[in-house]
Amino acid sequence: MRPGTLFLIGAIVLAAATAYFFYDFLQQASKPKTVPEKIVVMARTAIPARQAITADMLTTVRYPVNLVFVTNSVAELKDVVGKWSMVAIKQYETIRTGDIVDKNKMPGLAPRIPSGKRAITISISDSRGVAGAIFPGDRVDIIANVKDPRRNEAVVQVPLQNLEVLAVDKNITDPTVGATSSLTLCATPDEAQLITVAEDSGPIRVMLRARDDDKAIVDTGFSPADFLKRTPVPEAPKTAAVPMQAAPPRPPSNKITITIGSNSKEYDVKPSKEGEPKK
Repeated sequence: MRPGTLFLIGAIVLAAATAYFFYDFLQQASKPKTVPEKIVVMARTAIPARQAITADMLTTVRYPVNLVFVTNSVAELKDVVGKWSMVAIKQYETIRTGDIVDKNKMPGLAPRIPSGKRAITISISDSRGVAGAIFPGDRVDIIANVKDPRRNEAVVQVPLQNLEVLAVDKNITDPTVGATSSLTLCATPDEAQLITVAEDSGPIRVMLRARDDDKAIVDTGFSPADFLKRTPVPEAPKTAAVPMQAAPPRPPSNKITITIGSNSKEYDVKPSKEGEPKK
């Protein structure tokens, strides 16, 4: 085969190969590039700070993993529902791990108050508050001293029992710090009103309950008159009878009185000595 023919064949093969690779390059360039995506949780509505998060507040969306805000975002709804928001979360904002926290780790008292209850604080002292032995999570009874208009006397009562202690002084969670000046109790609105009335009537006392004691006692009040009825009157001490002693005999008189008519006169009489004859 002549050299010119070989050269022509080689040129045709090279051109065909170049055309193929160029065509393949165009085909690859025309295809959309696929970027890995990640499912993230997003706020369907605005969520205020310090708010319990429910499922209806959330939705999920897909975002490319190379976006910066996706890195710390929560991927599953179950990891958000039931948590509390640490900060305000805007609508359509992704939920990040630092935005939420477990209820028991949320600062403040609000997450610890059950629905329908309130937190109310009372003043105490060592003598009226079990001398610093009350801690968060304990339960107490309230003792109040009020005037009963029906009995027209002061009556000591236990109007509230088994109240949970939410905080002592300014301590909410530290199990080593007891109450010295105040107790914050968990109460219904009605119970909170009773506590207020009791405090306005005078200083109240608290009794600490055992952790496993939730029994209520029947209380009708206790007055000073009731106290006197229950307090026995002490008997007077008995003394031994002292025998009566006979009076000593009177000494013989050394005087005589002689009366003549209306005149009376006393004369001294000297007793005779024993054995001496009388004159």
